[in-house]
Amino acid sequence: MSRRSRRHRKRFDCGHRGFGQYCHCCAEREATSRLKQQAQQMAQAQRQAHRLTWQATFAQDPIDLRQLPRQVVLKARGVLAALAQGTQYWQMSGKRLKAGHEIVSIPVTRRYRLLCGFDGRSLTPFTLLSHEDYNPLVQAHRNLRRCYAQNSPFPPKSLAPFTLLRSRISRLT
Repeated sequence: MSRRSRRHRKRFDCGHRGFGQYCHCCAEREATSRLKQQAQQMAQAQRQAHRLTWQATFAQDPIDLRQLPRQVVLKARGVLAALAQGTQYWQMSGKRLKAGHEIVSIPVTRRYRLLCGFDGRSLTPFTLLSHEDYNPLVQAHRNLRRCYAQNSPFPPKSLAPFTLLRSRISRLT
């Protein structure tokens, strides 16, 4: 009876042993790493394209919304669109500030307010503020009312944001 000859395993350059002409273990590993790298490149290209389209949408906004969170931007755009269609500010829970009736505050979220200038006929949006920036403005309005009520010769010290706001409104109207 004849004996079949035993096949000899080869030792490949990578250190693995096998019967083929190349190491199948390392070839499979390289193929999966190439596929992963291609998938990462495609995902990065998609993220970049999405980021560019998101940045392009800011050119259409009447006020600068670039530094705000995504959800706030989307809600603010909804409020701005409603204002452009002619919705009245009180229908969106907006109200005039007490000291300056030409300033209207419209809540966008719990923490953000859209400030608009009101000239009697139309609203002109000019900034979107967080509650941390909005509260000093309201306080400045209260201080201004107290100052004029007492006929004080010196204006309150915290009126810098208020005067900036007034100058923006006067430029818009």
